[in-house]
Formats: sequence, structure tokens, C-alpha cells
Amino acid sequence: MIAAMLLMPECTTQAARSALTVWGLDVVPSLFPYMVFCRMLAEQFKKSSMPAAPAAAILGLMGGSPSGASVIAAYGSDLSRRELLCLAALTGTVSPMFLRNTVNTWVRDARFCRLLLISHLLGAAFALAVVFLCTQKSGSKKKPLPPSAVQSGSVNPIVQCVDGILGVGGCIMFFSVLAAGIGAMMPAASPGLTALLHAVLEVAGGLHALTGAPFSPDLRAILVAGASGFSGLSILTQNLLFLRPLGLSMRHLTALAVVRALGAAGAMALLQML
Repeated sequence: MIAAMLLMPECTTQAARSALTVWGLDVVPSLFPYMVFCRMLAEQFKKSSMPAAPAAAILGLMGGSPSGASVIAAYGSDLSRRELLCLAALTGTVSPMFLRNTVNTWVRDARFCRLLLISHLLGAAFALAVVFLCTQKSGSKKKPLPPSAVQSGSVNPIVQCVDGILGVGGCIMFFSVLAAGIGAMMPAASPGLTALLHAVLEVAGGLHALTGAPFSPDLRAILVAGASGFSGLSILTQNLLFLRPLGLSMRHLTALAVVRALGAAGAMALLQML
């Protein structure tokens, strides 16, 4: 990657510039206010003794990542290990508005976008069910949080979300440059393989590439659903910014993302048969 940045600076610099534009003009205006609202609302729910699971699930699914992780972080000390893993599996999703609106501007197919959203949510539900069944022996005992997580709970929600949104911008830029560098170093790779690699790294640009990749319509739909369920390493890293203080690692989030991807791809395959 260092060699790509030194030998092909126009490619990687343009990728960073485009990522910064997307972050500043699209992500910040839509994500930051919702993230602050979710954080404040979660803290009010917490003070009123509302259970963490429904609040984090509803707010997280409505906003997508990393809003769900932000809400989970607000409830951190009230969650057992099992609840934490279940909520991380359920809420590590892509924004429904992105799947319904942005993807539709690429494919101009409202039915496909409806099926994509349904399969995406079914993939999240599948991951929740798998984690729920696999963690039955862990019980409901709450695990003490690291001092850093306890201290972060006393920080103003707006200040926390400013730090979070800056981290989101860094993740988007880093993985966009990474995807551009890999693409530049693999000029002979097929467009389909390049699109898949892009989707694994950064979901927004990857889904855009997949929608135009040379696959059959049915296979393309399954791959897009699976990629949206995985959500890309960029979003996983964004979620990690909030969930690492609670004891989750990239290994945990990646495993949950793979399960979501399998569930979403399987759901899309079944929906296409109906």
C-alpha cells in the first residue's frame, strides 16, 4: 500500500478526496444528528430503567451502523455478555435509508431494493438467533467493564459523537484508499473480483461496484445481499470504535458479520424463488 501511494499518488489521493467529500457532504449531515439523538435518547431510557435490548435494537436498526453501536455503548454497564453479543449481531447493519434510496438510484429497481432490505433484516435476525442459541451457557451475568468504558459514560453525548464521527470519517477514508490501491495494483483482475474485494473493504462503494458487475441478475442480487449483510471492514471498524471498550474485538465483529452475510444471502436466494 505504501508503494501504491508513492507510485500512484493520483489514484490514492483521488480516493481519499472522494471519501472526504462523501463523509463531509453525505455522512456527517445524515449520521451525526441521528447519532447524537440516539445517544441522548439511550441515556434517558437508561435513567428511566428501560431495558437495553429493545431501545438498542429499535434505534440501531432504524439508523444502521454505527448508530446501533453508539446506543449499545451508552447502555454498556447494564448489559450482560450475552446481551452485548446479541445486540452487536442484530444492529451491525447498513442504514435502511441507504438500501432503499441510495441503492435505488443505482439500479432503478424498487422491487430489488425492497427484497434487499428484507433480506438484510432477515440476515440480522438470523445472526441474532445464532448468537442467542450459541451463548445459552453464558447466562445473564454482567461482566465488569474496563475503566475506560466507565469513564466514557460520563462524557457529554455530543462530545462523544464528535469523536465517533471523526473516527467514522477516518475509517471511510482509509478503506477507500485501500480499495483504490488494491484495484490499481490488480489492473488485470476481473471487474467482478474487484467489486467483491471493494465490498469486503468498504460497503458503499463496493455495493455500487457490485450492482454494475458482470454477474447474472440472480447471482448479483445474492452477492449484493451478502455484501450488505457483511457491511464491510470499514463499518466493522466504525462499530469497533464504540464496542471495543465493552470487551468486543474485531474478531467478534467479523464473525458476526459473516453470519449476517450468510443469512442475508440465503434470504435473498429464497425470496427470489417466491
